Amino acid sequence: MKKTDKRITFGELVFMNISALYGIRWIAKSTSDSFGLGLGAIPTWVIFMFIFFVSQALMCAELASAYPSDGGMGEWVKIAYGTKYGFMVSWLHWTALIFWYASFLTFFAINFTYMIGRPELADNKILVLGMSLIIIWLLSFASMKGMEFGKYFTSAGSLGSTIPTICLIVMAFLAIVVLKKAPSASVYTVQTLTPKLNANSLVAISGITFAYTGAELTANFCSEMKNPQKDYPRAIMIAAAVVCILYVVGSVAMTMLLPTSKIFAYTGTLDALVVACDLLNVPQFFVQVIALGITLSILGALVLYISQPTKMLFGQAEQGVFPEKLTENNEHGIPEKAILMQAVLVSVLLAGVALFPAVETIYNVLVTMTALTSLFPYVILFMSYIKIKREKEDVKGLYQMTRNKKWGIFLGYMELVICVIAIVCSALPVMTTTKENIIYETELIGGGLLVILSGLWIWKRSGLKNITVDIRSVEQKKLH
Repeated sequence: MKKTDKRITFGELVFMNISALYGIRWIAKSTSDSFGLGLGAIPTWVIFMFIFFVSQALMCAELASAYPSDGGMGEWVKIAYGTKYGFMVSWLHWTALIFWYASFLTFFAINFTYMIGRPELADNKILVLGMSLIIIWLLSFASMKGMEFGKYFTSAGSLGSTIPTICLIVMAFLAIVVLKKAPSASVYTVQTLTPKLNANSLVAISGITFAYTGAELTANFCSEMKNPQKDYPRAIMIAAAVVCILYVVGSVAMTMLLPTSKIFAYTGTLDALVVACDLLNVPQFFVQVIALGITLSILGALVLYISQPTKMLFGQAEQGVFPEKLTENNEHGIPEKAILMQAVLVSVLLAGVALFPAVETIYNVLVTMTALTSLFPYVILFMSYIKIKREKEDVKGLYQMTRNKKWGIFLGYMELVICVIAIVCSALPVMTTTKENIIYETELIGGGLLVILSGLWIWKRSGLKNITVDIRSVEQKKLH
């Protein structure tokens, strides 16, 4: 693809960011009692919107404006700390997602069964496996076409996620507040809205922190935009505002229709809409239409999550880290053989979990192992921002979160501390017995170390040295 062939418009970029940043599943998951927060999720979304999400989005906007390359997070870390750490952040990001695909594809399958009016089929493991395999391969091939083609999935996906949430909000307030068809399923007081300070709630807060990550995802496609320095920061802030409002107001609407004890992570949104339809005498077919929208949102998010981390790890890898066949980009700038390898790995994992019950235990261990590493890349990202902000020379016309370097560095440290605390919280013992907690902690910490050490081993095996540069010598792109 020629660098002058710009294909992503401002509006499409907004849709891409919403698709990457917003997940309707988090509304049900965060407000469920099983997650640990209940009604306490509502103020938690607000608090972390201001202290974590907004600053993170602005930092990524500043970095993407200054260095709008396809490398994204990996490229920024490489500029700050060298090629070795640029590779490591990409490796951690990619490995954490490999095992995440299975749970996300399960979420897709459940919504699909609601969409066709047969929710009981969600318990059919063979059906879920078949749907999951079809989707992972379909979207893998779609992602090979680059965002020229993939943007259609993400645009439809952002609408498929936001419109169902808007419907949930409107119907809940209409039924409960305006028409008073039923009393609110939840009572909102200072006491009920205050998150409980225990291990489960702290682990849940780390989950909300993770839900608010992803602002860097679309930075990888800066080279496919017309005016990245101008359009990327504006698009990400518009998307950030939309996402935050949807999470907060959506959580209120959810808990108005269902008590937190009856909200389930995967089906909560659709269960709440069923209640709203009953109260408003709306045909249940409407829930199937909403399920279609949510299904589209999953497809949109998956296209980004399939292509971006793979493009960041293999497409931007230093020569010699991986076999040349894996790192070779096609005409769309996508390492398609790496995409195929990833699809094979996910397919084997899905098949093993579905067909062999014993493998499900192994899968749960692997998911636990990668949970801790999913936030590690952001620790390195915030450290990189601090270093770059301190040392780079500001170029007039490029977006900056703040022109005050000390204030920018302080915000960087604030994000870093929050992220580290979230990692510590995610590793808190939450099992019922000491024996279970010992096993859990061994899997979590030991598994996380295994993923990190494997990345370091791959780098060492390549024989490459960590090449660093003077940040002040790295050319920042000027506005056209």
